[in-house]
Amino acid sequence: MIKINLLPQELRKKKGSSTRIPFKPLLILGGVLFLLLTFFFYGDYLKAHATYKTIRREWLRLNPLMAQLKSLETKIEVEMRGEKEFLEKNVLNTDSMASLLSCVSEYLPKKGWITELSMDRQGEGFSFVLKGVVLPTRTQTGIEQIEEYLHKLKIRLPPKTTLELTTAKEVSAKVEGTSFTAQFDWGVVKKK
Repeated sequence: MIKINLLPQELRKKKGSSTRIPFKPLLILGGVLFLLLTFFFYGDYLKAHATYKTIRREWLRLNPLMAQLKSLETKIEVEMRGEKEFLEKNVLNTDSMASLLSCVSEYLPKKGWITELSMDRQGEGFSFVLKGVVLPTRTQTGIEQIEEYLHKLKIRLPPKTTLELTTAKEVSAKVEGTSFTAQFDWGVVKKK
């Protein structure tokens, strides 16, 4: 039997394309991918949930200790402010002492030596006593070397530093030198 379409061209049905899309295998593939992704994300969720529980338990254990630490921190900030400032200013401030001792060694005359060195904190101030002996050279006397040495030291100290200097003649077997005692004070309120 032969079928002939007698309808005009405009009204005729057009034939569809002969390519078929395999819907069933695509649906099965999509379902399998969905299941795999679901298992992956569910496993990731379980791992994150276990980590959260562990961290939560640790937090609950440490929370009272954190509160205690916070109260101690507040106590130190408020009640012990004076002690903190003293420690920061006088005890923990080692930079100035290190540079001072470096200068004492660096500026010492070639024919001089230190016999005694003492440092003392007096309230807000500082007292520094230096004793030593200097031998004269061909170009300078012992006193000139001492004055030059102490002047270089005083420049490196805080601006309102006072200096008290005492010198004496030092004589021993075949050697004659000048001994000195220098006391540097800064920030010290002297009692009268």
